[in-house]
Amino acid sequence: MSRIENMEILGRMGEKYVANVLTQEGVLIEQSLNHFDSKKDLIGDGKTIEVKTQVPFIIENAFSIKANQIYKCRNVDVLYFIAIPAHNHKFKHEGWLFRIDPKTFSTKIRKTKDGREMTLIPIDQPAVTPIHKIDNTILSEMMKYTVSGY
Repeated sequence: MSRIENMEILGRMGEKYVANVLTQEGVLIEQSLNHFDSKKDLIGDGKTIEVKTQVPFIIENAFSIKANQIYKCRNVDVLYFIAIPAHNHKFKHEGWLFRIDPKTFSTKIRKTKDGREMTLIPIDQPAVTPIHKIDNTILSEMMKYTVSGY
């Protein structure tokens, strides 16, 4: 499979995971039918939800998004990140589901070694709340699709 296909599978897995968690909490979930929906991934009890599933930017202790994703992340009602463990590095936040307040999270910009400009969302800030540790069986399945070199 290509890098893009793996990223899409991992993203869908994260969306399904969050939908399942919220459903177990009694939230009525509606999944977006448009794979390229520019406004949200899910609707939960009438609130728009965006889900990001990734190996965090470990050396910065942050989640990272491309510049074209900041608008979407800021304009949903609820933002979730799933911190996938890296293959070769331990990270204190690995394997956690986080809820992030889309209106108040702070960011910083970082250029990667290959020259890409990424928007970073530091994990240790008041707008970022760990919800729960994800079961290792689920994480192992998700890790099969990570494209991170870490």
